[in-house]
Amino acid sequence: MKWFMKIEQLLSKILKGLIVFCSFCILVLIITLVILRYGFNSSIVGANELVVILFIYTSALGASLVIGQKGHIAIPYFIEKLPPAFRKTVEFSDYLLIALLNGVMIWYSFRWIRITGGYLTAVLRIPQLYAQIVIPIGCGLAIFYCIHNIVILINPKTDTV
Repeated sequence: MKWFMKIEQLLSKILKGLIVFCSFCILVLIITLVILRYGFNSSIVGANELVVILFIYTSALGASLVIGQKGHIAIPYFIEKLPPAFRKTVEFSDYLLIALLNGVMIWYSFRWIRITGGYLTAVLRIPQLYAQIVIPIGCGLAIFYCIHNIVILINPKTDTV
C-alpha cells in the first residue's frame, strides 16, 4: 500500500501546484484588467472568459484536493460525540456517498460534454470541451481521494509512508 500513498502524495503536490498556478493567473489577469479598464479605458479581448475557465479549473481540482485533505463539509461536533466504531461507519459511509455522487457526475458530465463540448466559446472561440473536461477529471480525482481515505480508515497504519 505504500505505492498508493506515494501516488496520493505526488498527485496532491501536482494538484496544489496547478491550483496555485491557476489562482496566480486569475490574480494577474484581474489586476491587469482593472488597471486597463480604469487607467486606460481599454481591455484584453477574451480575458474575462479565460478568468472564468481558470476559475472552473481551480474549483474542480480544489474540490477534489479538499476531500484528500479531509477538509470537506462535516459537522465535527456530532461526529466526535459518536462511539469510535460507529464514527468509523459514518465516515466510511460519507466517503462512499461522496464517491458515488462523483461517479454519477462523471457519467452525466461525459454525456453533457459529448453534446455541448464542440460549441465554441463566445470570445476566445475555443471548444467548450476545454473548459468542461475538468469536471469529470475533478470528479475522478475526488473518487481517488475517497478510496484513499477509506483505505486509511480501514487500516490507519497505511497513512505513513
